[in-house]
Amino acid sequence: MQPERPPGRARPDSRRPAGPIPEVSEISPAHDRPDTAGASWPQRPPAVPPGEADTAVPYRPPPDDHRPGRDPLQHVVRQASGEDWPAAYPAGLLSRGLGRALASRRWPLLALLAAQAVLSARLVQSNTAFQDEGLYLWSGHLELAHLLHHAHIPDFASYFSGAPVIYPVIAALADQAAGLAGARLLSLAFILLTTVLLHGITRRLFSSRAAGFFAAALFAGTGAAQFLSAFATYDAMALMLLATATWLGVLAADRQLQARIALIVIAALALAAANATKYASALFDPVVIIVAALAVWRRRGRAAGLTAGLGMAAVTLGALAVAYRTAGPSYAGGISVSTLSRASGTDSSGSIMLMSARWAGISALLGIAGAAAITYAWRSWATTLLAWTLAGADFLAPAEQARIHTYVSLFKHVGYGAWFASAAGGYLLAALPRAAGQAQSAGVSARRSASWLRAAITAAVLAGTVGGLIVGAQYRGWPDSRGLTAALQRLGDPGGRYLAEDYDVPAYYLMHSVRWTQWSNTFSFGYTDPATGQYLQDAPAYADAIRHRYFDVIALAFGDTAPTDRVIVHDISRYGGYRLAAVIPYADASGPGSYKVWILAPEPKRATGRPVHGGYHGRA
Repeated sequence: MQPERPPGRARPDSRRPAGPIPEVSEISPAHDRPDTAGASWPQRPPAVPPGEADTAVPYRPPPDDHRPGRDPLQHVVRQASGEDWPAAYPAGLLSRGLGRALASRRWPLLALLAAQAVLSARLVQSNTAFQDEGLYLWSGHLELAHLLHHAHIPDFASYFSGAPVIYPVIAALADQAAGLAGARLLSLAFILLTTVLLHGITRRLFSSRAAGFFAAALFAGTGAAQFLSAFATYDAMALMLLATATWLGVLAADRQLQARIALIVIAALALAAANATKYASALFDPVVIIVAALAVWRRRGRAAGLTAGLGMAAVTLGALAVAYRTAGPSYAGGISVSTLSRASGTDSSGSIMLMSARWAGISALLGIAGAAAITYAWRSWATTLLAWTLAGADFLAPAEQARIHTYVSLFKHVGYGAWFASAAGGYLLAALPRAAGQAQSAGVSARRSASWLRAAITAAVLAGTVGGLIVGAQYRGWPDSRGLTAALQRLGDPGGRYLAEDYDVPAYYLMHSVRWTQWSNTFSFGYTDPATGQYLQDAPAYADAIRHRYFDVIALAFGDTAPTDRVIVHDISRYGGYRLAAVIPYADASGPGSYKVWILAPEPKRATGRPVHGGYHGRA
């Protein structure tokens, strides 16, 4: 749901009246209003038309606003961010036509969403399915077959990092309608909704449509947002549900008690749904709950805020506990293996933090600067805590990945924190242009303020440019699988057995001709010797299966399981029975490589004739 006013409504005049900004002595330290009758700006916001009362939230002084009075620039930074376009921009900064366009309540956000869609849509057809995409879409089709026809399927829940009956099933429906492009466009729809929700949250928190626009623009330009918009995995849906929970929590702050309770409960259920969609999203649950609690605190007081936060946490935990108990041991094992007890990698913490800075450093810096500006300009402790909570969310994913020493999924996970931090960064980008326009009357050097403005605009443009470059490199980071898929389809035997490294992608593309029971991978394998009945696993199992000509097709890439692949090649050379049928070049982030495909050679016929010197004459 888009948190905007209904179209066609009259736009109230929310610009500050002409006149000098009051002196510091005229500002009440308790209520942020002029003490004198002749003060030059209104003591309360203008009236809101009845049709807009549910979305347009006037500023109300926070109940714990007790810090001493501010200097003139402090007032400018705070008041400027709350004005609608283009009242306080410096003269000549915007052309007349552009100024009118930016003053619209709808067009800036719609233009941003259109640009975001174009940036992401260019990636939809840029490469074949990634391994995770193939796995989730393939499993989604199998889950649908299980739900509709009670078909026997693998125990995906025992190792998936999200519930296999949620996103994979939804994505499989999109795949049925429009293939991989349809599943990726579904992710684009999720991220566009996430951007709209960020706009609404920021506008409500800081009473500024401009801050909402800049926050949405900052998030849309990040590489993670562009990447997730065209990537058919759990992440886009999970982030959308986190955003929905946050928006409902912020919306609850302006509702009466019964409506507030209902919204908090729905927000908690949305948060639990995000965690079920992708287990790792629980890392950001405290951020969502704290933001909702502080939003209520600002409007309704500390007691109401604490009650809202505790209530949201209790409902979320209760919903997750019920789901965990109902799901069964397979889900418990999957949660443990993929999230709670995830195996540590070998990447250094320093290199992970440096890579995180490359991917999300600009949004993190703008978030910190925005939180500092809010701390300086606002008098509410709740608002200050809120700002630093939003900015600090950008560091959660890098810290967690550094703890377990792995880059895996880092590029996706930094996008979650960037979504929260963009709200604080958007406030900064909205406040600085107006501060530059009013700085002269505030007694501050206009030249210095203009420098801040140029730096902010440059940072926003740089963030989008760097994001576009990074996401392009990411999409070239895995091999194009069309050649391998075509070779397997041509060389494979109906009903035959396939051994393939990372078989999830060919299994997805060949799911209508090759059943899931026909696939084996190079990560783990078990085999029972037909002669002795002994069960073997991994390297001995591969060797014995090859010796007994168990596989019809063997496809190796010498990538993720290169040591195992080399052992398999040695077994093929040792026992024979296979011939190399295709070598398919590819390129990925590690450089050029090649798929090698072996097929089962015809079994030699038994020799005929009389033995001579221990051998046979005749055809072999």
